[in-house]
Amino acid sequence: MKRKLFKRTACTAIAAAITAAGTCIAVPAVSAETSADPEIIRYEFEDGFSSDTSEVYTEGWTGNTAEDGSGEEYDLTNASDGGFVFLGQKGTKVSVDVTVEEAGLYEMSICYCQPSDAKKVQYLNINGTNQGEVSFVRNLTFEEAPGGIVLLQEGVNTIELESYWGYTYYDYLTVKPADESISALSPTRQLSNPNASESTKRLYNYLCDVYGNNIISGQQEYCGSHNYNSWNDPDTYIKDNEAEFQYILEKTGEQPAIRGIDFLSYNTTDTSWRDNAPERCIEWVNEYNGIATVSWHWNVPVEEGSTKVAFYVESASDTYTTFSITNALTEGTWENEVLMADIELIAGELTKLKEADVPILWRPLHEAEGAWFWWGAEGPEPCKQLYRLLYDQLTNVYGLDNLIWTWTGYTYPTSSEWYPGDDVVDLMGYDKYNAKDGQPNLSSISSTFYTLVQSTDGEKMVAMTENDTIPSLENLLNDKAKWLYFCPWYMNYLTSEQNNPVDNLVEIYQSEYCITLDELPDLKSYPISSEEPTTEPVTDEPTTAPPTTETSSAEEEIFGDANLSGELEISDAVKIMSHVTDKVKYPLTDAEANLADVYQRGDGISNMDALSVQKKLAQLITELPETYM
Repeated sequence: MKRKLFKRTACTAIAAAITAAGTCIAVPAVSAETSADPEIIRYEFEDGFSSDTSEVYTEGWTGNTAEDGSGEEYDLTNASDGGFVFLGQKGTKVSVDVTVEEAGLYEMSICYCQPSDAKKVQYLNINGTNQGEVSFVRNLTFEEAPGGIVLLQEGVNTIELESYWGYTYYDYLTVKPADESISALSPTRQLSNPNASESTKRLYNYLCDVYGNNIISGQQEYCGSHNYNSWNDPDTYIKDNEAEFQYILEKTGEQPAIRGIDFLSYNTTDTSWRDNAPERCIEWVNEYNGIATVSWHWNVPVEEGSTKVAFYVESASDTYTTFSITNALTEGTWENEVLMADIELIAGELTKLKEADVPILWRPLHEAEGAWFWWGAEGPEPCKQLYRLLYDQLTNVYGLDNLIWTWTGYTYPTSSEWYPGDDVVDLMGYDKYNAKDGQPNLSSISSTFYTLVQSTDGEKMVAMTENDTIPSLENLLNDKAKWLYFCPWYMNYLTSEQNNPVDNLVEIYQSEYCITLDELPDLKSYPISSEEPTTEPVTDEPTTAPPTTETSSAEEEIFGDANLSGELEISDAVKIMSHVTDKVKYPLTDAEANLADVYQRGDGISNMDALSVQKKLAQLITELPETYM
């Protein structure tokens, strides 16, 4: 736990309801219908609210996907109750108000028709806050598909679809209570490799203990050491690519616990450049006592016989490869020769880590479902086959027992088809890039988090393996989005205000909830357990010590409870510091101010009151109000 001043913090609240673009068309209040399953409630989109750029229809028709009639027929006549809504150009919105009796996680389904060849993606906003994205694959009539897991408040909630790449017809959505196991966050304690090294097991057990209780800070380094100083300091590898880490230290006074490293320069085609990535892994783990996560932008020849390399396919970049994953999995092809040689080479680099007793979070074939890399360009089956081949080669042939295998997935309806299997995956990752219109997106994207949790029945921990904006502390706690770690991409993905505002960066890094480099334990001696976690069981609340001198009775005051939630939480300290930073923007009612004044009571609200709340939660003091330091 941090024993430091809760320095400058400014919460950016995104709780205000989103307004529809332009003039809203108010149509009759949404009607809820029950289905054969009494727990499922259905809401018709045509009875909801639509922006003036969306289109509401009261009857359907049949059509053809091609203007000249040469395409496939699609049918919009089977909409329930006859009506539906068309979500068109970017910024178009449609929403329904959903009423639930209890706050909690709910499973959502959406009935839609999307006759275009390419999948369409829309933003999902819950009560005015973005909670991720929903994807809609091609279909030719109204069909119901999973929409993910959403966190709803007791009472009325507004669920909104905002067009990112719209052009989809929507009939209705349904909600029902999600299985309780989704919120339990009790991942397996067993690694996929039964012969994992002791250090790897210790690291994995630490991650299990942290999961659901804290978030671990991470940062991707700028790729490559560039060897600027190798001539005068050949034995120090972390020296030339530290701009992001220096920036974080300068702004927050802290360092990230996880370092993202890329084996981009390691392949058998272009051997002209090696950037000491394995050596930086060893130095970061063994000398800095940090955690390393390693991705591999796997460069292959742009074509047969070429010495130029690329990992993008033609549709994604001007510099691209025609390398076929299907051919690469077929013995006797030139692609297969390259593939197996590269695996042998990367195994040699990973062996350096094994010999140095360095476990890593290993993240190969990431973002496959996006289809912009060659390993995902030909669909899920060859990609899964390659992943399992790579797993078998590195684990069973080359004996690498220091890898915690991470799969970077999505929440599309097709995502389950891409998943390699529980037996070869240890962690589930998600790469979040959702800042838009020149503004950061501080959302915790809790719907994405819990949908990923559901995808493995809670067996695998879920991490934000890449991101632009780090979610705000307030959103992470309020939305109960318990990501294992975050890891912004390098350069402007970290340093620009449109991605990561400095105030938000300071707030998260200096909070109790975020684990920084100095707070990591000695991971080489961390206890191994295959049974129960070493921390308190995970609940729906942040990890805090419960108040010992007050009760949650509505008739008694809980000092420090600045948000009047009925219990003491880290969000109370956030609310107090927000008020101290800007009293006009973040006012306190008389009742809130009365409970917030806990340090030298009667002297007004200051940062010392927020610090006292944190000390109480960290069990450094036993009572509030605090009249001493």
